[in-house]
Amino acid sequence: MLLELKNIKKSFKLDKEQEFIALEDINLSFEKGEFVSIVGPSGSGKSTLLNLIAGLDFPTSGELVIGDKTSKKFRKKDWDLYRKNNIGFIFQNFNLIEHLTALENVEIVMNLIGLSYLKRRKRATELLKEVGLDCHMNHRPSELSGGQKQRVAVARALANDPDIILADEPTGALDQHTGTQIMELIKSIAKEKLIIMVTHNNKLAEDYSSRIIKVKDGKIENDTVIKEEKKNNIESTLTKKDKAMSFFEAFKLSLRNMGKKKGRVAITTIAGCIGIIGFTLITGLGNGANIYIDKQLNKFGTANVLVVNKEIKQTNALGKEEIMTTKNSEDYSKILNDEYIKSKTSTVRQYIILNSATITVKKENVNVEEAEEKGHSFNLYALAEDKDLDFLKENVDGNLPIEGENQVLVNQATARRLLKDLDLSEDDVKIAIGKTIILTISMPGSDIKIQKEFNISGIANELDLGVTNIYYNYNDVANWSKGVDIFGKSLYSLLTENAYIYELVISDVNETKAVSDYISLKENGGSGKITVMSAGTPQEGYSANNMAIVIKNIFSQLIMMAQIVISIFIIIALIVSSIMTSIVLYSSIIERKTEIGIIKAVGGRNKDVIRIFESEAILMGIFSGVLGVAISFILAPILEKLISRVLNLNLPGIITIPISTIPFTNITFPFATIITIIAFSGLISAIAGYLPSKKATKMHVIDALRDE
Repeated sequence: MLLELKNIKKSFKLDKEQEFIALEDINLSFEKGEFVSIVGPSGSGKSTLLNLIAGLDFPTSGELVIGDKTSKKFRKKDWDLYRKNNIGFIFQNFNLIEHLTALENVEIVMNLIGLSYLKRRKRATELLKEVGLDCHMNHRPSELSGGQKQRVAVARALANDPDIILADEPTGALDQHTGTQIMELIKSIAKEKLIIMVTHNNKLAEDYSSRIIKVKDGKIENDTVIKEEKKNNIESTLTKKDKAMSFFEAFKLSLRNMGKKKGRVAITTIAGCIGIIGFTLITGLGNGANIYIDKQLNKFGTANVLVVNKEIKQTNALGKEEIMTTKNSEDYSKILNDEYIKSKTSTVRQYIILNSATITVKKENVNVEEAEEKGHSFNLYALAEDKDLDFLKENVDGNLPIEGENQVLVNQATARRLLKDLDLSEDDVKIAIGKTIILTISMPGSDIKIQKEFNISGIANELDLGVTNIYYNYNDVANWSKGVDIFGKSLYSLLTENAYIYELVISDVNETKAVSDYISLKENGGSGKITVMSAGTPQEGYSANNMAIVIKNIFSQLIMMAQIVISIFIIIALIVSSIMTSIVLYSSIIERKTEIGIIKAVGGRNKDVIRIFESEAILMGIFSGVLGVAISFILAPILEKLISRVLNLNLPGIITIPISTIPFTNITFPFATIITIIAFSGLISAIAGYLPSKKATKMHVIDALRDE
């Protein structure tokens, strides 16, 4: 027995106390090879009975026995599988998907049973030829006559090689001649199947059926075998898989539907791309600003010299424990012997402490006391070795200090201060080149003053922040101070013995920050304060900084804060666009009720329905992302010129959209930025489309198929 209905009852609640009984005490059995017509007046229960057999509706009581399986234990998944593998539908109103061709309408059923593209294309072609549509395979339903549409529906009903063909008034929308052709076609190509047809046309039933079941008031009034048909147990040879619709097919369906609504899709895409443009440009501004700042900070004289401290807990003279800089050189062994540090470092040297020194520009007849009295505190830093100063050469007016010549390099702020002391114009800082400065060191606890004269060899064109920096040749100051004896100790020893602090000269100036961050990591024994000076409460561990890194960190934080503030507005724009995507998708769902009904009727699961509409949302997001990125690259140079004009500054590359870096990360791969932004746009749209897509799954298949 192919199919058996046992004690079926179907009732509908009208209110809390009343119910309408549509079917009652239905007991029927069907065999393969039969052509069964269900007839009866309107409202008798014919369509309800057909829906129960189809698994589109479920009995209030009783069961269906399909082969040797009872429906009592069926879950939703089992009903979907039953329709997918065992049922083929022929509807009165054809119920073809309008944006698909005849070939694709037939293929969609085979898509759900997991046939490969080549296999389903071949089978769909053969079926359409069999129903006489070999010249209309690539026509859409709107290009076909009623009879041709029903032929497509017949081919679709046979596509999954089902055991049961269900025909609901298959000739109801056709003229008599065309209807006769369709009935002959159904009978000829489905003779080995169980055909169950619902019809109002008694003559049609008598002409083509082998058995007629009359239904009246929800009960079987008569079940008559008109003629004996050869029963069979032929099983399908088609390999059927329990498989969801592929994303590729879902995207293809969505693309076809979107092609019919180009205007609506265009408006949604444009609305969605506004937020993407903002996000891309703010990413480009942040990236460009950081690149610009990097270039500017690499003009600092000691951009590649890191001062490394090691803070430890020590007990002071009052017996109180506090964090202090170590005086033990062995405490630096971990960092100085680290293979990564060694691979990046050109020179390791002790830091010369000149914090208490004062600088005076040399005037005629100025003695030691006057020089100290009129002196100013400047920031004094030691340059890297000559071999590691290539990055600085092009950023200097004049020359770099030459070892043995007692020369120093000053920045613009220092040059202005010195020219002011000389009562000279500060308009052209280059005139400070060649001037002599006096370095005065006062020894604590004594009246001893040590002085040394240096000539200004050049001016560094570093970022002018008003900070006065003087850069000296390390070996010159070290050799000079080693030759100065103070109470039996060299001045060099006195300038370095208060605390062991080291300087690391980094070979590549572009890697200085990375080395600084590495040293400061907790797991490497660092303080955890990445690229930040030990302001506030000191922390145990290593820290490595220089002026350029500290300034870069400050600017980076400011840029990040600006990006966050602007991103809030961009997020609002994205939310608005996602709401629009939801509305558009919901409209699409309302318009595509029939398609949803067809997908469900042929065994499509909720995940297939969600996949179709989520694909549409994702595609709109991807279109917005692609358009947004493209427009951003066009706008970037225009906005760059505008910003430069407003700020009256030359800011080349201030908006540089990164190509191979994921925004706000250090992860890089080819076209990472573009891919990430487009994927992000797709994700936002997918989230926006989820609720409408979920709502589509709640749509009752019978109601959806009735909708025209």
